Amino acid sequence: MGLSARWATGRARCRMGDGMSLFRRCAVAFVSLALTLVPGRAGAAGAVDDSGKSVARDFGSKPPIPDAPEPTAGFDALRKPPIPVSFLAHDAGWIEFQYPPSARDRVAPLIAQSDDLRAELAEDLGQTPLDGIEVRVARGLEEMSTLAPQGSPPPPQAISASFAKLKLIVLSLGSAGATEPAELRSGFRRELARLALAEAVGGRTIPSWFAEGFVLHFSRDGEWTREWLLYRASVRHRLHATSELDAALDEGGAEGALAAAEAADFASFLLKPEKRARFSVAVERLRQGDMLESALASAYGSGLPLLERRWNDERTRLTTFMAVSAAIAVPALCLLSWGIVRALRRHRRRRGLVQPASKKAQRAAAASERARVHIVLSRREEQRLDPPIIAESEIPKVEHEGEWHTLH
Repeated sequence: MGLSARWATGRARCRMGDGMSLFRRCAVAFVSLALTLVPGRAGAAGAVDDSGKSVARDFGSKPPIPDAPEPTAGFDALRKPPIPVSFLAHDAGWIEFQYPPSARDRVAPLIAQSDDLRAELAEDLGQTPLDGIEVRVARGLEEMSTLAPQGSPPPPQAISASFAKLKLIVLSLGSAGATEPAELRSGFRRELARLALAEAVGGRTIPSWFAEGFVLHFSRDGEWTREWLLYRASVRHRLHATSELDAALDEGGAEGALAAAEAADFASFLLKPEKRARFSVAVERLRQGDMLESALASAYGSGLPLLERRWNDERTRLTTFMAVSAAIAVPALCLLSWGIVRALRRHRRRRGLVQPASKKAQRAAAASERARVHIVLSRREEQRLDPPIIAESEIPKVEHEGEWHTLH
């Protein structure tokens, strides 16, 4: 029944002569009218606003209180602090470098290789090249905190840090307790790879070991150290499973270093030249929201357990080859070195540059003999004295009874 019909009914009841007083009849009419209006307001109060949130359902209640704003996080919480006025700037289009004047010579190699690194990352990840990157170079660890966002300071003792939301890289020229300056190139490659991977997966959450493995593989930092760690662990059969790598990385220490080496080697296994296109497919699947296991299965045609088994088999073959090569190469190298030394000595001896040992000894003996004074003592009985020979002179002699006598 409509509102006008109910109003007319109320008025008609007021005029009815059913024994009720005029006042009571009018009160009933107005109550009927109120009951008509209340359901309409209640229905309107149960509506949903444009944001999809329900509003108050009680007629006459206060307007709905808007939800409290969510705490700012991510990009909204990070702000780039200002650059010191003494810093120099180099704009390469897609990347900009900010550095102190004293670091000009050390930053120049980074500027020269930045384009090549960008192209290499785009090829590995199968994504569009990076753009809008800013690199800040600090004089030391203390200055890194002033160049990095205040809401997210760099880790302690870290000589490089990156912030994906701001596309910012902060590097340090020096490290704590080191007499030599820090290596900028490895830190630059590492953080640039971290930004590229974060952008390639669209900010999706991926396992830490997978991200760390790709970053270490691309940075090429400590390759010989990682190979030695993997060799020792493979000989002792102490390699981690991929499901244990995140926990080992969080633990740190020797286990964390081994886990990082395994993650980097597994990333190298996935990024072999014949598999690089499949790796970019896996990254695209991660960008679309797939889990790592399903993304690898879609790209490589094999799940993570099978890929891990193949990587373990390859690592075992490499370890066996290295052990056999070392067992053969060390003695062979010693013999080769001995032969080379002998050949060089012969060659120098022929040219008179080195005298034989025997001649040296002879010359030394002769020199010592000349320097000494020899005193020879002989025995008288060993001497053979000849009788003196007296020259015959013209002395007169006479013969007497068969004997010759000299006249005086």
